[in-house]
Amino acid sequence: MATTADTIPTKQKNSCAIRLMRTMLLKYAEREAISFDEAMLRFAESSAYELLFDFDTEVWREGPDYLMMLFEEALNEHE
Repeated sequence: MATTADTIPTKQKNSCAIRLMRTMLLKYAEREAISFDEAMLRFAESSAYELLFDFDTEVWREGPDYLMMLFEEALNEHE
């Protein structure tokens, strides 16, 4: 049975988004040799954060590499 984004409760989407964000931030922090807290601050100030928690975009369904790409694009926009 296929599921659509409309049938998944917001609470579950939020949980998926948080797990995805955490996984991506652990990779990012390790790669950049920064603390998780610093990575979280950078991410929270980016447009990628907004995209992740705008459940209409369905970014929460993607993998950490896709989220990392969105985050890096957002960082490059501000350089």
